[in-house]
Amino acid sequence: MKIFPSSSIKKLDAYTIENEPIASIDLMERAATVLTKAITDRWNTETPVTIFAGPGNNGGDALAVARMMAEKGYKIEVFLFNTKGELSPDCQTNKELVEMMEEVKFHEISTQFVPPALTPDHLVIDGLFGSGLNKPLSGGFAAVVKYINSSPAMVVAIDIPSGLMGEENTFNVKANIIRADVTFSLQLPKLAFLFAENTEFVGEWEVLDIQLSEDGIEEMETNYEMLEIEQIRSLIKPRKQFAHKGNFGHALLIAGSKGMAGASVLAARACLRSGVGLLTVHAPMCNND
Repeated sequence: MKIFPSSSIKKLDAYTIENEPIASIDLMERAATVLTKAITDRWNTETPVTIFAGPGNNGGDALAVARMMAEKGYKIEVFLFNTKGELSPDCQTNKELVEMMEEVKFHEISTQFVPPALTPDHLVIDGLFGSGLNKPLSGGFAAVVKYINSSPAMVVAIDIPSGLMGEENTFNVKANIIRADVTFSLQLPKLAFLFAENTEFVGEWEVLDIQLSEDGIEEMETNYEMLEIEQIRSLIKPRKQFAHKGNFGHALLIAGSKGMAGASVLAARACLRSGVGLLTVHAPMCNND
């Protein structure tokens, strides 16, 4: 599975829109449909849902999810943060659709924000900012993140926790990053998910297929790729009924140092588990004592 930097994800979206072809609002609708299914598979209609949406397309995804969940009978409250009076076109479209729904308690925040009461029963959906974020959150948005993190509610992040950089850890400000329990990443994982120091923000993560162009994914170059079980499984050859160790190679392992016999043992066990027929280990004799 390829892993792309944030700039390439944006290009992949554009490639899909142009070559499928599909309108950007319809691609957002497709992403929201998959997100809604993933969320409603885990939480039932008894769960009160509070959605925090930003002014960009991540916020647009969140608004579309709000609409779809409300249609399924969920109790939804939405806070759309539009502090500059400017939304992305698709976010604006979904805002207008949500505003028409009596089932959704909708707030558009331009200045003052009165935080809602969040309990352990609540589910918070973070749709403030996506993987395109290129600077740490500050000011009011940082305050919103800190409020969410201090609440006892479960938190789901759309695509990536708000405030977390997609691949560059240098500019992360830990206090201003959403700490999600679950992150639903769209189409492909983010490089940031694979850094141990980001586990506290990403939580459990799952990749959702929103059907971005397979041709685009294949053609676009990247320095990063994550091996999947299917790729490894294809390398394992079925063994014949009367196969023996002589059929599967003889490996030589040179490992360990004085007082460090454990390295030799672990490496030897790993080598055997990988399928080698016969293994010879060269290790310091002093470790026999």
